[in-house]
Parts: sequence; structure tokens; C-alpha cells
Amino acid sequence: MPDLDANSLGQDLLKINLITEAQLEEALDGIGGKGAEAERLVLFLERKGYITPWQSSKIVKGDRDGFILGGYRLLYKIQSGSFGRVFRAQEEATGQVVAVKVLRRRWSEDQAHIDLFQREARVGMAFHHPNIVEILTVGVDKNAGQYYIVMEFVEGCNLREMLAIRTKLEPLEAIKVIEDAANGLAYAFSRGFTHRDMKLTNILVSSSGTAKLVDFGLAKMFQAMTGSSEDKVDRTVDYAGLERKTNVPTGDIRSDIYFLGCVLYEILLGRPPLDMTRDKQARMNPHRFDGVKPLGRDEVQGPPSLFRLVETMMELSPSQRYQTPAQLLEAIRSVRRELEGRASGQAQSGPRGVFVVESDPRLQDHIRDKLKELGYRVFIAGDPARAYDRFRQQPYDGLVVDARTTGEEGLLYFDRISTEADRQGISCGAILILSHEQADWAVRVKQRPSVLILTDPPQHSVTMRQLIKGVQTLVPLADNGAAR
Repeated sequence: MPDLDANSLGQDLLKINLITEAQLEEALDGIGGKGAEAERLVLFLERKGYITPWQSSKIVKGDRDGFILGGYRLLYKIQSGSFGRVFRAQEEATGQVVAVKVLRRRWSEDQAHIDLFQREARVGMAFHHPNIVEILTVGVDKNAGQYYIVMEFVEGCNLREMLAIRTKLEPLEAIKVIEDAANGLAYAFSRGFTHRDMKLTNILVSSSGTAKLVDFGLAKMFQAMTGSSEDKVDRTVDYAGLERKTNVPTGDIRSDIYFLGCVLYEILLGRPPLDMTRDKQARMNPHRFDGVKPLGRDEVQGPPSLFRLVETMMELSPSQRYQTPAQLLEAIRSVRRELEGRASGQAQSGPRGVFVVESDPRLQDHIRDKLKELGYRVFIAGDPARAYDRFRQQPYDGLVVDARTTGEEGLLYFDRISTEADRQGISCGAILILSHEQADWAVRVKQRPSVLILTDPPQHSVTMRQLIKGVQTLVPLADNGAAR
């Protein structure tokens, strides 16, 4: 601050509304008058709390711009990114504490980046959900030539900052954070938007423990895409690499689910599942997603359902992941209930689920009615592949496959589901029904204590009583019809 005394500097600060007349008078009295050194004025104002350390550092450098944007006084920097900087700020008229995201100056003359920045605001202003940071307004300060977005201020930290202090989270806490994030995703998806930048720094955790998604800057209304370049929204390089690998279009919600799975993996284990690098080409390399090391059972203390949740979210094949945020939420909540039950020492309750693979509509109705009457939760499909997909995403307790109507495909998926249950350490009682002509298929099924094969006798069929007895033996209910 060459050639400036305290009074001259104070007059500069008055002009930009950074301090009041009364504060300046108090400061000048406190440092010995108008002719005192300017640096002493800055130190006094900072010590009294009239300016913040961030503001004083700008003042010392001779910077007089960017302290107040559109009626919001910037207090200190919260976060920096390649696109913008986020500040804690205060609305001058009301005193309300907010967060202000400011577009970096180097992009302020680039119309494409200005449009993207303002699109972020428009997307956010349409969202009103407890798990999404609310966007309050968007504007441009013509004096400073800076574009800004005003957001709800979340008192807390992002997940990266949390891990820097705690290394990793306990499973129940981690699953609650991911449930909140998935809730926000589900809300946005129901309105036609995906996030497109799911990562640790874009999930904020408030001091009350609520997680909120921030930065829908790369979101897009995928239903309105026409394919023209002006409609397309830039992709993050991580998403580009995954989508190149899995051959899905930009805006596929399953990409958000994959990267939210990466977040869950990292907060549970304390390290990311993917190699982290600043090299854009390396991050876009499709082979980066090959051979991701599974979450270690010896490193995380949790039930099989927790590991299954992470694995399914991060399946490389999009068709094997959860297909929507709503489906993901159902699985997350199931895991959370199990973790809460463990924490309280209580056993899980609720009806036991049986998936029936039956192509005959008449038999579907008959089997469903009998099992529901006994207290089972029943899922039915004619396509065996649906039973397999369901099991990988949310396992059930019992399986019935009628190979008489589903043929070789029924036998194939019966074995796949039984093998998957063994791999995950899940108890799933499985019943295979064969016709008399298919009796020799029995040798193709791996013998397990949890497997029962019922074969039609000559000139007759397996009875409903035999089937029900088999289900009750392999998937027993408590006396009251609830799960044990």
C-alpha cells in the first residue's frame, strides 16, 4: 500500500462500503490518528472483526474490487475450482449468511462459460429439496464485471474435508450420507435432470448431519436433448471415460449411480476405488475402470448387504447397476435398517421374500395367493433373467423356478442365482420344479443344503402342497408369519 496513510486507505474502504464511518473513526482513534500507517488500520479493523482476513489480504495487495457483489458482502473463500470460487457472504440488507459462487475472471468474457454458469443457476433454482443446496438468485455485478450465484450456506464441510480429518466413516454414518445424496438424485431425476459431477466435494454434510448435493453445473435436461452442439453440456472427464467404456449416452442416470458408488467406497475404506490423477487423458482412458479392487471384507465391518450395495452401484455393466435412484434408495434403506438393527442388537423383522419364476399365468396367480396367505412377500416373473437381476440388486430369501414352463433358461438362471447366493454368503432357499421328461436335468444342478428339486411323477404333477412344504422348509417363517 505505497504512499497511503490510514485515513486515505480508510476513505477508499468507505467508498466501496466495506466499513462504516463510525468504524473508521473508532479505528483512527485506536491507532493514533489519520496519519498512522495504513497497515495499522488494516490490523485494527481485522482484530475488531470489521473486516475478515481474506478481505485484509486483498486490501494489502491494493485490490479494491470484488468485496461486494449485487448487495452481498464476500467474507472469505470456502472453495476454489477451475470454473469458479465459492465464498461465505452476507446479504447487506438482511444480514443473512449465504454462499456466493463467483465465475472466475478468465471465463467472464467467454459466452459459452457464462451460459453454462447461468444454466447451473437456472437448474438449481428449480430444485427445492432438503438434500439439494438451494439456489437463491443469480446475477452479474456490472461494476466488477463478475457473474455470481447466491446459494444456501451449509454450516459444515464437504466429504473430502471430512475424510481429511477422520480418514473414513463407520458404515451406518456412511450409509446415511449416501441415502441423503440418493434422495437428492431421485428428486432431480424425477424432474428430468442428472447431476453429472458426483464426487466428494459436491456432497456437503451440515453440522446436523444432513447431506446435501451441490453443483448441478453439469446437469442437463436429458429428455430435451436434440443432439446439436449448442444443446450439449460439457461432461466431466471421469464421466466421459466411463461412458466411453460402457457405451451409454451422456445423461444416463446410471453414470451418477456409479460415481455415487465410488463415493460410498471411498468414505467406507478411506481411499478411492479409481486411480486418481490430474492427467485428463488418463482419466478418460476406458481401461481405468477395469479391475477395480472390490471393497475388502477385512477392512470394513459390515453385513453382506453393504458390500453387495457397493458392488451393484459400481457394476461396470450399466444393466447390472441399479437402474434408477428410486431403486437405489430402496436398496440403501434396506441396508440402513440392517445396520441400525445390528447397532441396537435387534433382529430384522418383516415378511420374507420369495421370487417365483413361472410363465403360466394361471399358476402364477395360484402360487402367489397361497404364499401371500402364509405371510410371504411374493415377486413373480415369467422371465428368469428378471429374478437374477433382482437378486443381484436386492436379494430375497427364497426362489422357486418352474423349469416346466421356463425350460433351459429357467435351469440356467436357477444355477446362477444359487451360485451368486453362495458367493455373497446369503441364505436363499431355492426350489426347482422339473417335468418327468426333464428328470435327468437334476444332475446338472449343484447339490446344496439350500436347494430342493421337485420332479413330476409319471402321469402326475408336483402338488401345491409339496411346493408349499418345500418353501416352508427352506424359507421358514416365525410363528406369527414375520421373518425371524
